[in-house]
Amino acid sequence: MSCTIFVEGGGKSKDLRPRCRDGFAQFLEPLSRAGRRPKIVACGTRADAFKRLRIALDSQSPGSYLLLVDSEAVVSAKGSVWTHVGEREGDNWQRPVMATEDQLHFMAVCMESWLLAAPESLANFYGQNFRKGSLPKATDLESIDKGTILRALRLATCGTSKGEYSKGKVSFAALAAVDVSVVRKRMSFCNRFANQLEEVPGL
Repeated sequence: MSCTIFVEGGGKSKDLRPRCRDGFAQFLEPLSRAGRRPKIVACGTRADAFKRLRIALDSQSPGSYLLLVDSEAVVSAKGSVWTHVGEREGDNWQRPVMATEDQLHFMAVCMESWLLAAPESLANFYGQNFRKGSLPKATDLESIDKGTILRALRLATCGTSKGEYSKGKVSFAALAAVDVSVVRKRMSFCNRFANQLEEVPGL
């Protein structure tokens, strides 16, 4: 069975979207089996990613379709993922009739949370003058707000040859360099997503 992942990221740039797609493809590569890989679609905004999922579900084309977006805010342990985006200001998404709970997945609270979960990989990627001590010491990384995460990454990377962290080319290259097996051990939403991918027949 084919599997398509609609990913938030890449903006409107013709240059960044392929980098986004390739970064996620390399990050998720260890989860593929027998050389079969999911199709990754870099959609730009989260709203556009959600729209692409709706269109795919409405088409009733065969295959598995997953949506991967930032949660943007800490997710309540009591609510469902669709409840989170349904109640979150700025989203207010209604779950499509054909969608299941297993088709919506979060980079909680943002993609950069996954980078923080593998500090050794990040240090190797940035090299000399990477300030690992500037990264959050908390064990529950999914409870840290987006602003704190981005500030920590900028502090940790500002003295490196790759320069201060920013979204774009370097961010997707950094994701590609991160070990997904390490991230899924520390991040429950990453593990949930990885488990879902492993359940897709043929991947």
